[in-house]
Amino acid sequence: MRKLILSAIYLFITLLTFAQTNPVKVADFFADFEIKPYNGNVMDTVYNTGVDVVLPVFVRFKLKGAYGSGIFSMVPQKSYASILYEHANGFDFNPLPNGIDLSRNEWIPSIGSIYSPYVKVDLTLYKEYLKSGKLKTYYMSEYDAVNRGWQNRLQAIFTRNITVIDVANFIGPDAICNEATYTIERAGTISLQNANGIATLTSLGNNQWKLVRNGTATGTVKIRSISNGKIFDKTVYVGGGMVTGIQGPDNVNGGHLYVLEAFTEGGGTIEWEFNSPYINPTGGFSYNQFEFYTSEILQNQKNIKITITAKCTSECGTVTYKTKTLTLNP
Repeated sequence: MRKLILSAIYLFITLLTFAQTNPVKVADFFADFEIKPYNGNVMDTVYNTGVDVVLPVFVRFKLKGAYGSGIFSMVPQKSYASILYEHANGFDFNPLPNGIDLSRNEWIPSIGSIYSPYVKVDLTLYKEYLKSGKLKTYYMSEYDAVNRGWQNRLQAIFTRNITVIDVANFIGPDAICNEATYTIERAGTISLQNANGIATLTSLGNNQWKLVRNGTATGTVKIRSISNGKIFDKTVYVGGGMVTGIQGPDNVNGGHLYVLEAFTEGGGTIEWEFNSPYINPTGGFSYNQFEFYTSEILQNQKNIKITITAKCTSECGTVTYKTKTLTLNP
């Protein structure tokens, strides 16, 4: 009991001393708070990739009078600020840190200034609550020396709008033979692009969509998600993979070694076809790279045209071709 009485007396003396040495109402001392990007980093747009976002910001407070005069000669003891993140629907939450101690030396304004220095604060925006909204600040003191009571928090005037871009994550195959179901995490507005006569996309609910091939149609479509004007696409090869091009020289000389390379999208097996006595392959035909020697030719044999074709067979059995014409000289 003695310890309890002594503790109560100590607390009373502490509060009384605080009231006598710093009788300043927080509401009369602080005018506003400002939040701005840290070192010029963009902070008004945040990309939601499914993880917590650490947002470094600069924060400073504004006084109602010049520091060093009258009641503005000392920051109210035990005063602190709290930054909240408010969604458009009015729901708000408190990102870390929960409280910012405004009585630390780093916040003390210069004599004659109405602003504190900018102080870096790392805000943690939780992934569960990442939606477009605004940052707002409350300031408060644990004890109001004038009213001799614990003070309610006061909201600052300044707010800062934050736009959250949901980065879609598409879960599903890159190529389909007939149909497939896709799960889209952080889906925005979903549509199917370049799909006329090729495929259809149907929502199944629970962030799932079904892509169905139209008959034997083949082509490349895109499942698109749009979030606050930003576009995120997943390319899908309907009917399986296809060959899209051949890289290599256009002009060759007799008696030299050359390599062509075929590029595919969505997978598939490449076979090389040619019909020319001037081509001598060094290996097999079922590779993306085709290595060959050209035959020696006479000096008067010029500008001989050679056609080489890359044939791609997809896992669905669809066949596509790309052809390259070479010009052979001595």
